Amino acid sequence: MKILVLGCGNIGRFVSRHLHDRGHEVVTVDVKGGDCPGIVKSDVGSLEVKSVDLAIGALPGPVAYKVAKYVLERGVDLIDVSYMPEDPLSLHEVAKGSGARYIPDAGVAPGLSNMLVGRLMSEIPRLEQIKIYVGGVPKTPVGPLGYSITWSPYDLIEEYTRPARIIRGGRVESVDPLSDVELVDTPLGEMEAFYTDGLRTLLRTAKIPNMFEKTLRWPGHVERIRLLRDLGLMSDDVVEGVRPKQVLAALLGRLRFQVPDVVYMKVAGESPDERITYEVVVEPSGEWSAMQRATGLTAASLIAVVKDLDPGVTPPEMIGMSNKLMPRVLAYLKQNGININVEKVTRSVL
Repeated sequence: MKILVLGCGNIGRFVSRHLHDRGHEVVTVDVKGGDCPGIVKSDVGSLEVKSVDLAIGALPGPVAYKVAKYVLERGVDLIDVSYMPEDPLSLHEVAKGSGARYIPDAGVAPGLSNMLVGRLMSEIPRLEQIKIYVGGVPKTPVGPLGYSITWSPYDLIEEYTRPARIIRGGRVESVDPLSDVELVDTPLGEMEAFYTDGLRTLLRTAKIPNMFEKTLRWPGHVERIRLLRDLGLMSDDVVEGVRPKQVLAALLGRLRFQVPDVVYMKVAGESPDERITYEVVVEPSGEWSAMQRATGLTAASLIAVVKDLDPGVTPPEMIGMSNKLMPRVLAYLKQNGININVEKVTRSVL
């Protein structure tokens, strides 16, 4: 299969190498070039994208929507891990009109988390609550933030500044992402959790009364991030000829420590009668970080299902609900060392 990988950053490099090693013909496009198979230093607009079987997007959020629209308009199927600020569902008519299939938010969270929510929706009648906890962290705290950058610094800043949408009492609410911090016991140790805007398409597709996503970090991280935000260093406004967000992103980009990372995710669903919890721990392997593997392998797993979808946008949770498609995703992940543990608790009245 001939696959176009959009972006040769942390995730794009893993995806392109992983697919190349598995016998696919890979073309990677990045405006800066990079160490990726079939690299083309170019803007995607100058490529003849119709010649590929499908595309995988791994671009920074600010440019992802425009590129996705360009690819879909040309009838090319797209699996996209890019976390764009725009609503990916708005591209449904574009994709449907050209006959293209589009799976947005196809990384870890959103992505695998949404698929697991889809499983919960199919398994638990009267589902009342969904809790998503997810974090990619160094195995032990490191650096001034207790954190090592493993993805786009711009998208990381967005995580701390974009209002987080949750569902409470059946209503969508926007909350401060750094609010309602709680301590959570995990297999990695105690971590702090704060709201992030990761529900995405679930806000429209899942009719669940209470639902949130929280990101996990080592204790103390949120306090330091709040200070940076309150000082205005995450602002995109020009101050004295300087754009603080741009400076901070450059500085954060230097916080890449050569330490092993780990990705942990817990997705729990609950009804009055039942609780099911999915738990995932992803470790690094070889030269690849846990975050590269967790995100890239989720995207790659969807190659096995995308051609069976109808043209248009298919959110990941819809794949999770399918007893035909989701087993393929789980099998691919398992073959590549990512196992998902499940715990089921049933309540009964004696």
